[in-house]
Amino acid sequence: MSRSRYTALLALGLAACSTGAAKEVSKGGGEGNDAGGTTASARTLPSGTRIDATTRTALSSRTNKSGERLSATVSGDVRDARGGVVIPSGSVVTLTIDKLEPGSAQIRPEGRLSLIVNSVSVDGQSYPLTATLDAVPHQLKGRGVTSDEALRIGAGTAIGAAAGQVIGKDTKSTVIGGAIGAVAGTAVAARYAYRDVIVPAGTPIVLTLGQSLRVPR
Repeated sequence: MSRSRYTALLALGLAACSTGAAKEVSKGGGEGNDAGGTTASARTLPSGTRIDATTRTALSSRTNKSGERLSATVSGDVRDARGGVVIPSGSVVTLTIDKLEPGSAQIRPEGRLSLIVNSVSVDGQSYPLTATLDAVPHQLKGRGVTSDEALRIGAGTAIGAAAGQVIGKDTKSTVIGGAIGAVAGTAVAARYAYRDVIVPAGTPIVLTLGQSLRVPR
């Protein structure tokens, strides 16, 4: 067999092998494709997925205000339906204080606390989150008698003393009236005294996705 004919047959054989390999790759889906034959370039968490996290800093209605930002740390890996990690444990969730107000026996005994979920950071990249929060565990801590409460107590004492002078027309009645006024003023102060909403650092919170979240691999 001549050298030129042998070379031509060898080239045909290599071409056939290449065609067969290409068919096998196409048949098997190819590298980087998932079982469905689509490019697996991202992982997705559906709406309704729950994410456990813990607050990173403390929160108080005495020191914090609406509009301030705070953060929380994701407590465990959040996986998609195939078991792939979409949000790794330790990722940071950013939130904004919507409402944070102390309570009192007279107005909103439990105070008011409302947080807005903004985003989650995965591998240094921030992704917007649409999510709702379960009720955030919190404590209520009395402020004690503040200057406002002291003024109310003083006002009650003055009113009681004036009433004693009108009724008794003597010093003894004035003293008694003043004592009664002090008790009344203290009751008013206690009724209106503020109790701060406190959320300690490390408090567990639960987010529920309102829209799906898609994170590239």
